[in-house]
Amino acid sequence: MSWRSVHWIILIAVLNSLGGCGFKPLYSSNPTSGNGIIQQLSVINIDPIRDRVGQQLRNYLIDILTPTGRPQAPHYVLKVVLEETRSNMVILRDATSTFAKVKIKAHFKLNSLSSNSTLVNKTTESTTVFNIVESEYANITAQHDARRRAVHAIGDNIKLTLALFFGQRDQQPKDTR
Repeated sequence: MSWRSVHWIILIAVLNSLGGCGFKPLYSSNPTSGNGIIQQLSVINIDPIRDRVGQQLRNYLIDILTPTGRPQAPHYVLKVVLEETRSNMVILRDATSTFAKVKIKAHFKLNSLSSNSTLVNKTTESTTVFNIVESEYANITAQHDARRRAVHAIGDNIKLTLALFFGQRDQQPKDTR
């Protein structure tokens, strides 16, 4: 038997064992309840977020949570508050800097509109860096790109946190009294 055949046999055995251990993809739909995570995410209304970076985050969240458009009958509202800091990292003898760090922290809450209760209350943050050069235009562009990368990382973290919340909530046993 060749090594290639052994690799295929091992791969098939591993894939078959995943089904037996209860592995379930995070974004799969739940055929028994019809409330897949993607459907739950699509009924979230995202409140406006202050400042330009907040607007970019809100637009990114709309793209990844509700790609078909604003929900007609939202079940949840997502509120986000951002804090941004920039610090120069490598300071030379002439008091100039060649490296900067942008840190964006997001405090977010998911509230249920039906029960008026807070379901998720978390904080996530992202830190990105960029080089400082002599061209002011290049510095502005690099800082904008660092912010964009941080916003995308925060948006992805928020989506993952909400998906995990809905996935765990759907797996909890229902009260059948």
